[in-house]
Amino acid sequence: MNLRSFYGILAVISTLAAIQSMIFPRWPQASQISTQKLNQFQKNVSSNSHTVNLLPPLDEHSDYNMSHTSITRFKMDSNSDLTLTNVQARDRKDLEVSHITESIKSLHLKQSASRSKQPPFYLSETTSSGTTFQTCFVPSTPWPFGIAVNQDQLTLAVDQVKSAEKNLAVKRFLGLSPSRRYQCMLITLKTTLPTQEANQLWLTMLRQIHNNFN
Repeated sequence: MNLRSFYGILAVISTLAAIQSMIFPRWPQASQISTQKLNQFQKNVSSNSHTVNLLPPLDEHSDYNMSHTSITRFKMDSNSDLTLTNVQARDRKDLEVSHITESIKSLHLKQSASRSKQPPFYLSETTSSGTTFQTCFVPSTPWPFGIAVNQDQLTLAVDQVKSAEKNLAVKRFLGLSPSRRYQCMLITLKTTLPTQEANQLWLTMLRQIHNNFN
């Protein structure tokens, strides 16, 4: 084998490896939630007549198909608990709340949880211990487009955000921009408030999170 053939084969292998890494990321790694934004979020919520305390984070196992950051927890007033965690799926088809919470057992809702019929889209489950709301949020999206629970809505939001990046093709060719990262922020609110007040608190929190982490 001459030198030209060797370099030709090497170039082909490198190209195939680059394409594979762009299309089939080998291991998901969710981005950490900004501490600065968390502090600002706590400050903003506290200024709206709520008592908000940051609790120690919880760690849960990430696997080959799904990665998530430590679960950030807030105690709100004396009747509500808010949790936030960034989640990244290896495959776009898995970017769905039901798939995400299969790997985060403490936040998993029953299949009977109801879905909102209009945006912002979310799940809700009511038991004897209160009401739980849950959704996922894709940053850099207009309200309420990036707040959803199913794969079609969430991946569409990710695709549109990434496609809007300036000089994307050049950056990806030069290795300066990673391929699409199918990531969202999983938001869960558990509250013992009456139904109407619980719904109002949930929508208020979604607005605050969208404005603060967008």
